[in-house]
Amino acid sequence: MYSLYYIKREKFFQDVCLMELLKEIIYQRLCDMIFAGDMTPGSRLPGEFELCRQMGVSRVTLRAALSRLEKDGVITRSRQLGTVVNFAAKPRPKLLVVLNPLDDLPDTPLLQMISGASARCAELGMEIDTVSYDYFTEERFLGDRYIGVIQTGCNFYGEEKLLKVLNHCGLPVVNAMAFEGDPLITGQATVLFDAFSAWFDGLKYLLRFGHRRIAFLMNNIDIIERRFNCSFEEFRTATGKYCPNDRSLFLFPEADRHLFDTVSSLLDSADPPTAFYSYKVPYARLIYQFAKVHRLNIPKDIAVMSFDGGHGASLLRPSLSTVDFGYQRVGRIAVDVLMGHARWENAERKPVIRTPYAVFGRESTDRFITDFTDGRRHAVSDHSSKKKKSETSKTARRKS
Repeated sequence: MYSLYYIKREKFFQDVCLMELLKEIIYQRLCDMIFAGDMTPGSRLPGEFELCRQMGVSRVTLRAALSRLEKDGVITRSRQLGTVVNFAAKPRPKLLVVLNPLDDLPDTPLLQMISGASARCAELGMEIDTVSYDYFTEERFLGDRYIGVIQTGCNFYGEEKLLKVLNHCGLPVVNAMAFEGDPLITGQATVLFDAFSAWFDGLKYLLRFGHRRIAFLMNNIDIIERRFNCSFEEFRTATGKYCPNDRSLFLFPEADRHLFDTVSSLLDSADPPTAFYSYKVPYARLIYQFAKVHRLNIPKDIAVMSFDGGHGASLLRPSLSTVDFGYQRVGRIAVDVLMGHARWENAERKPVIRTPYAVFGRESTDRFITDFTDGRRHAVSDHSSKKKKSETSKTARRKS
């Protein structure tokens, strides 16, 4: 009897919570009907019976939502006139997000950023539109439709047509996906990461697992220099403070048509890497493919980590360790910075917001290296040792 009482009590409270949630949903739907439509003061809402039919709820639930609207002064209810709207419908304010067509892919961080910006706009009672750089021209841009622009470009040189259009659009602009050097070139309010510190925090994470010889999968050198705001040699020198920085350890997947052969040769060398640190997730996926072809286990044979989170890193098997920049949070921050434009719009120097990042350790690095011989660690990958064992067994068979 005692347990049955608490079961019934718990069910009662669940029913109450569901009822309150349903009332909130109906309230929001009625608000959308009034403010997102073409209703003017004096317009009438459909009768209670019709509204209940349209929304699939009881009169008790509907009347609770209508009472709340009446209390807010949005509607007036009377037996003679029915439910009358007091306020004219107003178009919801909009933000425009300008997209780089090269990044407009379903698994890019850009999509996560838009998701965060859209959620924040919804909380503020606003809407969001997106348009490609290719379409965004001075002739087609209608500034009176929007209250501000979030642009997602990076690696600017100052002569881009997009910057000229944005600088003359008459609206506040926030760059949400910038490189370190972009704010000085664009003159726009900017949301960015401390990429240099983030990269080396990811590297230190690998070092804590005992890795000392690490191969790096990099983007092209120009992107690296612009992203980390230093020359490639300076970047390589900084890497050398933590681990070997031989040029052979820096791989460029987009320029190497024989990447798998390069990786295989590297792992078969006398001093092979025990981990791969990738500039972005698609490069890490190439190592996953290589491991599958060569029957290597991640992280037992080789560890893999990516600098740029997102791209479904947590969905890979094994799940991929990343430096995560929280792109949804970036989108939300960009909206808030834009909404506070009155404080910085006329300032000579626009604000630069550096957002936090986090290192997410997952399965792809979950193995600590404890291979020491004669007091010194010897990093020999299983890929190399398996090949040597195979060659030894072949030699033994020939002798026999």
